[in-house]
Amino acid sequence: MELLKSVAVFLSFVAFASASKAALCNKYPPLIGFEIDKYLGRWWQMEKTPTVSELPGKCWSSFYYRDAANPEKVKLRMDYVTRLTNAPNTFFSQLIIDNPVNDPSNFVYSVPAMPWRKKHYRVLATDYDNFAIEYMCGVNMMGTSEETVWLLTRDRRPSLEVMQQARHTLQVLGLDKVKMYEADQSCEEKPYKRASMMDWLVPNRR
Repeated sequence: MELLKSVAVFLSFVAFASASKAALCNKYPPLIGFEIDKYLGRWWQMEKTPTVSELPGKCWSSFYYRDAANPEKVKLRMDYVTRLTNAPNTFFSQLIIDNPVNDPSNFVYSVPAMPWRKKHYRVLATDYDNFAIEYMCGVNMMGTSEETVWLLTRDRRPSLEVMQQARHTLQVLGLDKVKMYEADQSCEEKPYKRASMMDWLVPNRR
């Protein structure tokens, strides 16, 4: 009986600790009026939170598009250039919108190297034509919250006015204190090379 009590206390503590850790992440409401079809297309990374997974690459961009085989589904293509060899690389993710009616700005994607591992992120703000802000937060292996913020723009060389508007939006969202760095977009633009037959079903980079 004492053992069972000890186990119960321990499980309660773990549940409390997990809830406390999860509470460290900012909770943002759904983006009212978000239209996925207006969000489709290419977005360039201008500023973002440092992450280990993206360190080997530069000139990152995201391309959202409808699945040609199933137009109800949305896919994401990430393009980047390897820092070491300057070789262009691409990986794909199938996106899931858990609640397309009440929260269409919240996406779930599979990590390419680990398809069983799912991550959530959401669009916090966008005007569709100039800039967008995406946000992801989770608890890492150390038990602390880990925020990732992306400031994206439609143009690879956005105007000062667009960047000022985007940074002001970050401030309004309370994310201006999050450590971000200016993304490297110095690569020379190259034509997108389709690597496989399935790749031909993907819209062009533009």
